[in-house]
This record gives sequence, C-alpha cells and structure tokens, in this order.
Amino acid sequence: MRFSLAAALALPIAAVSALDILGPSESAFWVQNTSNTITWTFNQGDPSPININVVNANNATLNGVFSIASFVNVSTQTFTVTNVTLRPGDNYQVQFVNTSNITQVFASSPDFTVKPPGTAPAPTVSASGTSSGASSTATSPSGTSSGSAGASATGGSNGALSLTSSQGVFGVIAACGVASLSALLL
Repeated sequence: MRFSLAAALALPIAAVSALDILGPSESAFWVQNTSNTITWTFNQGDPSPININVVNANNATLNGVFSIASFVNVSTQTFTVTNVTLRPGDNYQVQFVNTSNITQVFASSPDFTVKPPGTAPAPTVSASGTSSGASSTATSPSGTSSGSAGASATGGSNGALSLTSSQGVFGVIAACGVASLSALLL
C-alpha cells in the first residue's frame, strides 16, 4: 500500500510538461514573404532544447514536415522566422518536437493560416511582454518538395509525456528508489 501511494505521488510530478504554443494561432496568422513570430510559455523541467517544425495535413499546401529551427532553448519563449515562403493556405501547425526523435511531439500550435503577401500582419502574442528572441531565415518548399532551415528556439504544450529533462529523469529515479525502499521495508 505504501509503495503504490509513493509511486503514484512521485511519477506525475516528474512527467508533466507545461510547454504551450501561444502563437501562431487562428487570430495570429502568418503572412508569406515576411517575418513571423512563434511564442510560447514553459515551466522549469520542460524538455529543452527542442526542434521547431511546421506541418499541414493538406499535402497540396505542404508536403511533409518543414523544419524551421533546431536545438532551440525553450527559455527564450519566442522565435522569429524571417522570409516565410510557405504557400498561402489554412490548417498549418507549428510543432515542438524532440531533437532526437521528431515523432515525439511535445506541443502543437492551434491551426493557423498563412496569408498572401501584402496582407497586414496579425498582432504578435507575447509570453513575457517582450519582443526579443532568436531568429532564422527559412524558405519553404516549392511544389511538392520540403525544405528546411537551421536556427534555434523552442516551446509548445499538448500534454505529451516526456522524460528528456534531467529533472524528469531524476524524478523517476527517485520514485523507483522510494518503491525499492518500500518493498524492502515490507
């Protein structure tokens, strides 16, 4: 009984991620051929660094994953993508993914739209009230190929379970130690 209570209390603390992508979103759209910003919030212990990708379920708009930045520190809470050449369209999403396993998504933005050049920019959502952050020049794929650009930034939240941070791993180790000690005492 003591073992299951200790394990139940220790594991959720180690596994919760608070990455939350604030923008882009439905109201914070992007404009083609301009600089556009990604903003997010995070908590200590969230996975860092991360890779930032853009995806779209509509293969006519974007065929595959488009890499925006690699090894971004989530504490920056903002990343500016310059010269966005993604095709105008709907249903784009920004994803924050594991740097060594792109199928492990830590956070996804709400669906957003890329509008054609000349559209007035949307207001930027800020996590901390500042507009500074990392930036990158990225070009999107033309036709059906996908492209990528290097840079660094991070963020996002979808409730995914990740134990890549040192605090998360140590939490699991501590929980296992408590469980082992409890088993010995019983």
